[in-house]
Amino acid sequence: MNKYKYNILVTGASGFIGKSLIKKLISMNYYVIGLVREKSVLNRSPFYSEVLIDDIGKSLSNINISQIDIIIHLAAITHDHNKKYEDYLNTNVNGVTNVVNLGAKISAKLIIMLSSIKVNGEGFYQNNIKYNEKSIPQPSDFYGKSKLESENILIEQCKKNNISYVILRPPLIYGDGVKGNLLNLMKYIDRNIPMPIIKSKNIRSMLSINNLIEALVKIINNKNTHNDMYLISDNIPVSPKNLYNNISKNLNKKLYTFTINKYLLKIFLWPIGKSYLIDKISSSLIIDNTKIKKALKWTPSVSFDQEVKNMVKGYIKKSGK
Repeated sequence: MNKYKYNILVTGASGFIGKSLIKKLISMNYYVIGLVREKSVLNRSPFYSEVLIDDIGKSLSNINISQIDIIIHLAAITHDHNKKYEDYLNTNVNGVTNVVNLGAKISAKLIIMLSSIKVNGEGFYQNNIKYNEKSIPQPSDFYGKSKLESENILIEQCKKNNISYVILRPPLIYGDGVKGNLLNLMKYIDRNIPMPIIKSKNIRSMLSINNLIEALVKIINNKNTHNDMYLISDNIPVSPKNLYNNISKNLNKKLYTFTINKYLLKIFLWPIGKSYLIDKISSSLIIDNTKIKKALKWTPSVSFDQEVKNMVKGYIKKSGK
């Protein structure tokens, strides 16, 4: 592996972000090793290999690799309301400890960890206030709390082992291959299911997957960003209606909407345990991305319109339409 500029280990390599990131790193002739639970088609590249693991929350001491310069830690349990806090601790917190221990064993110089804006909160109580790096953490769910704890462990353990670190807190990431709520949203609009519009002028920061990957590549090559934490997002927050309109336009579908009272909708969704979603779509969550743009001398280059187009195109291709 010595002939490559950087040898990079990526956890969560088979996920939405991991797949796109690895394709970019491979295209730049970096050598990448992915930690995965099952083999992927990316393994055909001479610039990529995979190491199978069962659970990142368990010790990684038996992994036999060497000469890794950088670890990009993406693996995490995100928003699964069927999981207990112990599950989040195992993957998100114990996983970080195991990754740092592995980094120390293989003499890694840098660990970049993808955290979440959920460490700061949901915007429920500070509506219309921008989050920045000085904002006091106010995580409101298991995911946010576990990510805050994992950040603290990463900083402590990296300092102890003389490894540099960078922590990124993104909002909702969107683009080709997205899963979860955004994938469901595309399916609903594709099936002409009417979408609720709540009387609220809320806007929320989002992050294009291509803008995230741009930033990660720049961090790899910019030591001035090391040993710090950054909030990262696209430049312009968007409204739910704008998101609906862009998806429907790219699907070539007529958008059906209906206006509903926020509290009535919460009551309607309460029996199925989904009332928490209403606060998310009715409150603003705005990120100030000034610090990372200055540190990297960079600005997000992929527009919201273009990334939604990529996302919908990927959805159409995968659905075989």
